[in-house]
Amino acid sequence: MNKLLWNTRNWLIGSTKSSFHAVLEEAKITPRQIEICELRFVKGMTNYQIAAQLNISDKTVEKELNTAYKQISNVLASL
Repeated sequence: MNKLLWNTRNWLIGSTKSSFHAVLEEAKITPRQIEICELRFVKGMTNYQIAAQLNISDKTVEKELNTAYKQISNVLASL
């Protein structure tokens, strides 16, 4: 994971609930990506646990998170 995406991940982990949701909304990510981000960063679930809950593969979870990271990092860069 490159430094920009790593910084985005760290921001998501440390953000407040209101700023977390504001940035997700601004990033215009899909409802499934929002759900995955909430499960990962709010509930602290692993990719494997998310995959099992949503009945998708852990690779799909990883792909959706990476796509969301990129869109969220664009929003954070503009702040």
